[in-house]
Amino acid sequence: MFKHILLPTDGSDSALRAVARGAELAQALGAEVTVMTAIEHFPAGIMGSAYRPDDDDLHQAARDAAAQRLSAAEEAIAGMGLKVHRILTQERTVYQAILEAAKTSGADLIVMGTHGLGAIERLLVGSQTQRVLAHTNLPVLVLH
Repeated sequence: MFKHILLPTDGSDSALRAVARGAELAQALGAEVTVMTAIEHFPAGIMGSAYRPDDDDLHQAARDAAAQRLSAAEEAIAGMGLKVHRILTQERTVYQAILEAAKTSGADLIVMGTHGLGAIERLLVGSQTQRVLAHTNLPVLVLH
């Protein structure tokens, strides 16, 4: 069935629950897992500067927070005997980073959570989960 499961996380409780359930599924299937997170890219103009080097304090703080999200995901599945890979990426949008991670890792299933946004929030802000669903041919297991 599934041999490699991608487990994206943003560090939220919902995402960590999805990581844990996805890891349980991987364990039952004998699949590998890749935990991944993304540092959302904001164009320099939005940040108020014509140029921001990637090594400034803001970017370092974002990388540190992303590394902590990955560590939390790995801790949630520690001791399950799974082969775990890790991806930290910076892309234009989070959903694109998830899709790219699925492609580069060879994932054949994506397991992710949803924050349970209401109808108004989904309309105004959108959902990374909805965007992944709309732009992939891979199966996606969404846990609420």
